[in-house]
Amino acid sequence: MKNIGIMTNTEKDPALRETLNIVRWASDRGCNVFLPETMQGRVSIPVKYFSEDELCQNADFIVVLGGDGTILRAARCASKYGTPLLGVNFGTLGYLADVEKNHAIEAIETVLNGKHSIEKRMMLEAYISGKEEEKYICLNEMSITNSVFSRMITLSVTVNDNYLNTVKADGIIVSTPTGSTAYNLSAGGPILSPSTELISITHICPHALFSRPFVLSGDDVIKVGIKSRYTSICLSSDGQNSVALESGDTVVIKKSRYYTDIIKTSGLSFYEILRKKMVEVRI
Repeated sequence: MKNIGIMTNTEKDPALRETLNIVRWASDRGCNVFLPETMQGRVSIPVKYFSEDELCQNADFIVVLGGDGTILRAARCASKYGTPLLGVNFGTLGYLADVEKNHAIEAIETVLNGKHSIEKRMMLEAYISGKEEEKYICLNEMSITNSVFSRMITLSVTVNDNYLNTVKADGIIVSTPTGSTAYNLSAGGPILSPSTELISITHICPHALFSRPFVLSGDDVIKVGIKSRYTSICLSSDGQNSVALESGDTVVIKKSRYYTDIIKTSGLSFYEILRKKMVEVRI
């Protein structure tokens, strides 16, 4: 655990003050520090610069400085190489982060001393039927929505090739347990323990008297058919990457072979974090 990668959301740490503090501390500890090549020239301390893929491949673990969005972006890359992530919250909610920024160095030292644990988080993959070579992965959720304001879309859903339903709605969310406390929660979906391998299906503002979320096995395969003729429908992974969909497309969503390894140093359980972040939070 001597090769430390650092990914920073520079909008959260624009002067790189916190980033430089960690780089300096880790270098003094004799660690090799890896930074994205996009930060080249901004750090005077000797470090190694890599592309994002190379950084994820070569680091023993990655310290992610930012909010949940930064961690989600890092997860889609790091999961391909099994590289663990230590999330440091610079955002607001920071549900995925292990510690707040004022405890970052303490948490990194805990990892270097081997006193941490790792949680393996299930991910999803999706592709458009007939275009299997183009696959998308996510840690939180796959969502299908209409980018044009206030126009519902018609979607049909099958599970393991068994017809489930056809609904008019603003869209649909297919979520992992990790993502169940994100977009899925806002849409009225169920909260799932991240230690489980389950999938939830939640329609967004369905035009129906009786439309409830579904909780499925992690081994189930979901197919969502696009029945509307709008040209503005898209598939989004973690609300960050999107691809356009057409009428007649079928999106296949299932458990990915990749997992995100989340480093835990705080010792807080899922239920304690849920209470602190969701119940006791004051806006």
